[in-house]
Amino acid sequence: MKEKMINSQLNNFQSYLNYKGQLLSLAKNVFLYENMPENIDMSFARNRIVTTGSIAFFKDELFGVLALSYNIIGNLDIYGRPNRIQVYSKSNGYTRELTRDEFVIMYDNTEKMSLMPLIVQYSERLALCERVIDINLGQQKTPRIWKAPQEKIASLKALVNNVDGNIEQIIAYDDLTAKDIDIILEPAPFVSDKVQIEKEKIYNEYLRCIGISSVNIQKKERLITDEIEASQGGSIVMRYNRYEPRKKALDEINKKWGLDIKLKYYDDVPASYEEFEKVEEVKEDDKISEKLD
Repeated sequence: MKEKMINSQLNNFQSYLNYKGQLLSLAKNVFLYENMPENIDMSFARNRIVTTGSIAFFKDELFGVLALSYNIIGNLDIYGRPNRIQVYSKSNGYTRELTRDEFVIMYDNTEKMSLMPLIVQYSERLALCERVIDINLGQQKTPRIWKAPQEKIASLKALVNNVDGNIEQIIAYDDLTAKDIDIILEPAPFVSDKVQIEKEKIYNEYLRCIGISSVNIQKKERLITDEIEASQGGSIVMRYNRYEPRKKALDEINKKWGLDIKLKYYDDVPASYEEFEKVEEVKEDDKISEKLD
C-alpha cells in the first residue's frame, strides 16, 4: 500500500513537471525577434525574462551588445526604476556595474512581474485534470463484485457471462430471484470526457493570459467572424500587456546602439490597437471589393 502511494505521488509530480515545462516553453516562445545581435543567446534571454520578469541589455567593449541577469544597486528613481545595476553571468563569473545611461531593461509585462506564479498555478490545475482522467480510466477496469447465496453462484455466473457476451435473449432458472443477488462494487462512472473539456478550458485560459490567440467555444454552429473577434478581446489585451514593454525596450536599444531589432508575434495576430485597426481596414476593403465584384 505504501509503495502504491509513492508511485501515485511520483506520477502526480511528473504530470506537474511535464505541464510546467510545456507552459514555460509556450510563454518563452511567443515572440519572434528579428536582427538580434549574434552575441545574445536568445534561449537564455527568453528564459530569464519570463522566469525573473526582466533582463538587462548593455554594450560590452569586447563582446558587443549583451543581455544578462542583473541585481539592483542602491536606490530607485521616483518611478521605481533602477539607477544602477550589476549584470552577471553564473556560468563564467562575468560581472559589471552599470549606470542608468549604460543599460536598458526589458520587462516581460507591464506589471514588471515574473510569469512563474501563473505558470505554476496552471501547471497544477492541468496536472490535476490529467491525473483525474488517468485514475478514472483505470477505474473502468474495476471488477464487478456480486453477492449471492452459495447455491446460486453457478446460475449467477452464467447470467453475467451471457450479459458480458452481448446475448440478446437470456434464460434464467425460475428460482433465481432479484432479491437473491446484489452488486456491491462496480466500475466508477465515466467522467473523463467532461474532465477533458474542463482541461481544454483551463489550457485556453492560460493561452489567453500569455497572449496566444485561441478559439475554444463548445457549439455546433459555424462561428462567424464577429463572434471569433469578440472571444479574442481578452487575448488582444494580454498581447499588448507583454508586447508593449518589449517594443519600448527595443526602440531604446535600437536608438542607443544603432541596431534594427524588430519584434512580432509568431502567429501575426494584432498585438496593438493600431495593428488591429489596420487589419479592420483591410477587411473593410475586402468586403467592398467583394460587393463590387
